[in-house]
Amino acid sequence: ELFSDYQKNQLRDLRSALFGGYWRYYDHEHTPKDGVSWQLPIDAALLSQSPLWKLLSEIIPGENQGTSEHVDARARVLRRGDNVKIHSTCNDQESGYTVVLFLSQLQNKNDYGEVLFFQDNDVHTTIQPRQYSIIMWSCRIPYQFQYPSISTGFGQVLLQITIYDKVDVKPVYLPHTVKHFPVFQGVEAINKSFRAEDHLTSVEHTALNRPIYVLDNLFREDMLSELREHLYLSSQYYYDDSDDAGETDNVQWISGHRTHEFTRSEMWAVINQTLNQITGHEGWYPYDVSCNLNRAWDHTRIHKDCYDKDEYTFLLYLNPEFKPGDLGGTVFYEHEDVFSVVKSVQNRYGRVALFHCEIKHAARPPHAYLTNARYSFAIKVARSKLEAVGREMQQNLWNDLDDEEKPEELTKLIEEVGSDPDLLEAKFVEFFQEELDNRFDHLEDSLKNAGSRPS
Repeated sequence: ELFSDYQKNQLRDLRSALFGGYWRYYDHEHTPKDGVSWQLPIDAALLSQSPLWKLLSEIIPGENQGTSEHVDARARVLRRGDNVKIHSTCNDQESGYTVVLFLSQLQNKNDYGEVLFFQDNDVHTTIQPRQYSIIMWSCRIPYQFQYPSISTGFGQVLLQITIYDKVDVKPVYLPHTVKHFPVFQGVEAINKSFRAEDHLTSVEHTALNRPIYVLDNLFREDMLSELREHLYLSSQYYYDDSDDAGETDNVQWISGHRTHEFTRSEMWAVINQTLNQITGHEGWYPYDVSCNLNRAWDHTRIHKDCYDKDEYTFLLYLNPEFKPGDLGGTVFYEHEDVFSVVKSVQNRYGRVALFHCEIKHAARPPHAYLTNARYSFAIKVARSKLEAVGREMQQNLWNDLDDEEKPEELTKLIEEVGSDPDLLEAKFVEFFQEELDNRFDHLEDSLKNAGSRPS
């Protein structure tokens, strides 16, 4: 019981701020040595300004507890199915302490989540953490996190800090800026003789005549590779493990990308031509560009991408290592009968599923023997740029309003600046940058205020 109720509220606010879209995923080739894939490096110099740091400095032995030059700090999310390993945070030539603050509480007694400590290759001590409890140990001691149980949909969110006695740690800074989307060769580079029908593998329709197209080999290998590299090296993910009711996809890790940058890429030129040729309509424009990440233990759900709209979703599969039998595809259903499958699309590298947004569907997690994640790149498009910008604004702005109130705000903005989609898009970019800045300031302030007492 280190923290008062007021301080716990501050830590709860920190946990909320950490979910603002800054998480990095480390796949099976780059996973940290203890096997926890989701991390958010923390600026130790920023953390050292907080009352929480002062509290830790009072209880941590050693001579460097008051400085940040020897500190590695990171937020982490321990998820069911993580490939956890026994690990020590420092080697035999190093010394110091590791401190873990648990920011979330697993809900039930059978949710697991304990920490095991080893001596002579056997378990020496096991600790079951509570929310806002702190565990501190010599960084040479081998430890292992027990991931949450398979029935647990929530993650174990923690702040892990290692304070070395002598080792200087390379400073890290919070990821305030998002790297720009790769342009490749530019929009003008698309082949003028491009024919989408040459890439069409199959087409199915629902009973309501809603189409599902499957296309292969739309993109060059270098475009796919550059996209994958961008998504892996530059993507910052939002994390949402809330137990939402209703028809949501339940994808808990999503990396959003800026549509106005994406439309300058050669990839969008190919997608736009494909949409024009297959639907017979010109003018499509994206309002949602994102990378969805799923692993074998995730629980995705049947959902629609829109209601009462004539829109499409362009879904690109991005796992070159997947082969038949690895699962991870997408299943499409009839409108009111989820026991009637219209189409099951196999996850194949570079394959595209293009479908009407009102078709019920669900992503499928990859096979349990795969430790790496399923990547899919989804582009949702409206019939015009004006509609798309309006949809994007309502998705990303005015978050303090109910969904029913957002169209009123959009109407007011159109009355103010006019209905020119380019002007509206410029206004959205301005507003959304302010939203990102506010989100970042919230994270900074939450780190500085962590553990504070009432003034």
